[in-house]
Amino acid sequence: MQQFGVIGLSVMGKNLALNVRNHGFSVSGYSIDKPEVEAFAKYEDDKLKAYDDLKEFVNSLERPRKILIQIMAGAPVDEVIHNLLPLLDKGDILIDGGNSQYKDTNRRYHELEKHGIHFIGMGVSGGEEGALNGPALMPGGDEEAYNEVAPILEAIAAKNAEGKPCVSYMGPEGAGHYVKMVHNGIEYAIMQEFSEVYNLLRDVAHKSDDEMSEIFDKWNHGKVEAYLSEITANVLKQKDDLTDDHVIDHILNVASYKGTGNWMLEDGVSLGAPISVIAEAVIARFMSKQAHLALESGIKPTKFESEETLPDNLVDEFENTLQLAQAVAYAQGFQQLTMAAKAYNWDLRYKSIAQNWEAGCIIRSSMLKDIENAYEGGKPLMNLFQDDYFRNLMKTNLPSLRKSVEFATKAGVPTPTLSASLNYLESIFNPNLPANLIQGQRDYFGAHTYQRNDREGTFHTEWYEEK
Repeated sequence: MQQFGVIGLSVMGKNLALNVRNHGFSVSGYSIDKPEVEAFAKYEDDKLKAYDDLKEFVNSLERPRKILIQIMAGAPVDEVIHNLLPLLDKGDILIDGGNSQYKDTNRRYHELEKHGIHFIGMGVSGGEEGALNGPALMPGGDEEAYNEVAPILEAIAAKNAEGKPCVSYMGPEGAGHYVKMVHNGIEYAIMQEFSEVYNLLRDVAHKSDDEMSEIFDKWNHGKVEAYLSEITANVLKQKDDLTDDHVIDHILNVASYKGTGNWMLEDGVSLGAPISVIAEAVIARFMSKQAHLALESGIKPTKFESEETLPDNLVDEFENTLQLAQAVAYAQGFQQLTMAAKAYNWDLRYKSIAQNWEAGCIIRSSMLKDIENAYEGGKPLMNLFQDDYFRNLMKTNLPSLRKSVEFATKAGVPTPTLSASLNYLESIFNPNLPANLIQGQRDYFGAHTYQRNDREGTFHTEWYEEK
């Protein structure tokens, strides 16, 4: 009998199954796609079996059965669960490792609970290579079931610098997929921040592709040690096979998206989470899709007249900017997690979430260790900038962020996420925002009432217009 089952043998499912096998566990794989089964069967040995019959696949597994569903999210997952139910026994464990919407996971969790089937919704990050060599895993749902499969998940997960596996229990119901959704929203934000700093280096500092590659590589060994720094340096230095140029100069200026960023914005709006940087990053993807509609106005953006107007330490200013903007992206993501935990009555473990992202995933960076430290001892934080490290980082780097946005404005370079980062920081530390005028206007035209800053209670004014 095999110890673990995988349904769906395309690249992600196949690689996860091989990862499990490579760590000493026996695996059965199943797919409705015959070519996938045939390709998987080429790896067959005493620890790996391929099946094209669902009943045979289920019967090949030891009890309680542990089955990972690794297929396209949405209706296909419901169909697989429907087909599995008559073949399962109470106590069996299903894991959905796809990019499912957390509300679907909530629903499936409660439906399967009625049948005595344990359900885990698990975010998986790291792509094809991570699936085979060590992904970041974000499982949520039934904690008893998680403890049952934890030895396998801990074995296949990426390991951080201290050797800890990047997997732990996220929380009940759809919490695992919620955490993955937020991970993806943060990913949108940080990628957009990198692209804006690249734009500043190119169009304000006038650096070449090779020079920019060296700069990002240096930052990866400095203040912005991150997977995205590493791959940005590699992308910028790659020579083109079809021309004598660099590849980056011939990539169409359009960025695609799959929708998880949209999900985060939708839930963020319903929670009232101020995730402005993530929103701007998602909208920037929308803007890129409209690039073919760019208007030729004849108006050219103002450019710097000479290099003498630029400070000698401009590149350092941009490094400080990127470090702080990255912190804001993380802060907004963790703020939404905090608000979701309260709204949905979830016990989320923020320190564990940060630790889970330290290896194997796209947003891994050295800053996650600082986030871990901020949550040490279960410290309650509504905002990361309540922590001393992040508060001091803001004080130190905010002047650089202001200068970068100023240079960008003078040069006609759009910086939606850098500007949103600046506005966010200027707002959260400002007790005198002008929302009082908005509430006054609302009371004027709609008698919506207001509260006062000098006494308790709710008030309404009979406003008048001067004649």
